[in-house]
Amino acid sequence: MKYLLSTLRLVAPNTRWWILLAGAYLFVPTVAIAEYKLQPGDTLELSITGVPDLKQRSPIGVDGEIAVPLAGQIKVSGLAISEARAKITQGLSNKVYQQQTNDGREIGHLILPDEIIVTVVEYRPIYVNGDVAKPGEVTFRPGITVRQAVAIAGGYDQVRFRLANPFLQAADFRSDYETLWAEFVAEQARIWRLRTELGEDGVEYAGNKAPIPAELGARLMQAETEHLKARAADRAKDKALFREAIVKADLQLSVLANKKKGDEEGNQADTADFQKVRELYQKGITATTRLSEARRAALLSSDQLLQTIVEMANIERQRGEYSRQLDKIDSQNHIDDWKDLQDANLRLAQITARLKSASDKLSYTGLLQSQFTQGGRLDIAVYRKGGNGTERLTANEDLELAPGDSIDVALKAESPLPTSSSAQAATR
Repeated sequence: MKYLLSTLRLVAPNTRWWILLAGAYLFVPTVAIAEYKLQPGDTLELSITGVPDLKQRSPIGVDGEIAVPLAGQIKVSGLAISEARAKITQGLSNKVYQQQTNDGREIGHLILPDEIIVTVVEYRPIYVNGDVAKPGEVTFRPGITVRQAVAIAGGYDQVRFRLANPFLQAADFRSDYETLWAEFVAEQARIWRLRTELGEDGVEYAGNKAPIPAELGARLMQAETEHLKARAADRAKDKALFREAIVKADLQLSVLANKKKGDEEGNQADTADFQKVRELYQKGITATTRLSEARRAALLSSDQLLQTIVEMANIERQRGEYSRQLDKIDSQNHIDDWKDLQDANLRLAQITARLKSASDKLSYTGLLQSQFTQGGRLDIAVYRKGGNGTERLTANEDLELAPGDSIDVALKAESPLPTSSSAQAATR
């Protein structure tokens, strides 16, 4: 210090303050480090002037000790740096170190106290937690403040969901929210159409109060109305086709019934004629050719009657199938509508849940936007281990930190966070 003052008298007055500033910069960290008590996790560097082989770094273990060559284990935890240096110097002083030369000889080197250099090369890290972008470990440097530690941790993070930017994310959430409302209205219109097809009376459309453009809601409802009309027209067309087929089958059956009656009369006549000719043939009154002709006529009429009966049976079976298909149109339509209605209700429940989630996200991002524009309250707590245990310090951004400090950052809104009740009310 005397040398510094004497030097100041020899330099120009306008440059003296630079020297004073440099001197202050050199002395302040030394004093701050001297006040610090070493703890497990710190790393000391030991070197001996003139003996490069003895230079080593020794981390302080959980037992508070470091390994020192020629001196063994020395406990330094809880000591100031100057105290640890004195203790290590005491343990190494006047020890003889056998130093090997390049030609293989060993030379004894007496370690003197002023040759021993002990410095702290690495301090315990600082831990930053809470509303910061990258919570975790921060390397300690003498003189580091809360502001600097938070800056290394990526700065304050007001977006609790780790969103990149609440303004951009709010636009995405708004788009999802409006899309979900459109899907909600579409499902409500679909449910209205299905319930109407099932024959329910006075079905109300539940999508009128949704926050979507009226034109979009009208188009969605119009689409379902046209769908309802088209399905009804398609069913009516199918029914008309089957009814027409049934009428034609009835007409064919009526014609075949008359034909069957004629075939039965002809068959009876042919059979009676065959019986008479056979009796005459047995009496020898008629020729064999006449008997053969009578038999052939009876067989032909019998075959004709059988074909008519078979044709009538086929048409009756086809008519029954037409009737069954006609009845199935309505029953199958009801089955399909009930299945579609169940799927629509399930889909509506899923959309409702997603709407509540999107509403909550919009509420949070809206709050975060207001925090960005209006600000909130910043709470910083520093937890520091001392002689009486760990203590909690209420800090500001300019507080200088010590090795091993834990910083807890909390950004608190001026107003409480909204609940999801608004989203629940919106989807009712």
